[in-house]
Amino acid sequence: MSFGLRRTAATSVAAVALFAASVGAFAKTSHAAAGATSASEHAALYSASQATAGSKAYGANCASCHGVNLEGGVGPALTGATLNTLAKNTKLSVGDMFTFISQQMPLNAPASLSKPQYTQIMAYILKYNGYPAGAKELTYVAATNSKVVIHSAK
Repeated sequence: MSFGLRRTAATSVAAVALFAASVGAFAKTSHAAAGATSASEHAALYSASQATAGSKAYGANCASCHGVNLEGGVGPALTGATLNTLAKNTKLSVGDMFTFISQQMPLNAPASLSKPQYTQIMAYILKYNGYPAGAKELTYVAATNSKVVIHSAK
């Protein structure tokens, strides 16, 4: 049993390191091409109904690793001070984070969710971190290309 716990801890550390390194690489690439903008410049990135659907998709596909309240666990926190530190150090944009999530998550089955599920989950993450909803839904292309700098109001 202790071997399983050590392996889970090692997997957790590896996942956090992979996330940070990969997101950093995505951030450097995208920010070299174009300047990032702040959340206040793009007040509404997703719809409320999309975030509601994202809450369910997150619960089914992400919460077991990232926590019910995005607080982290086996996977890194997707809210709060941890996210803000990562974002500050890498100039993490919504597009960077979304690209990583849609290509690398869930860890046990990367890129296995549908495009709508990934955009719904991103909408939920944005809502949870204090971004306001609007009338227009977030699209897969818009999420991938977003230069809005990620931050957490939590």
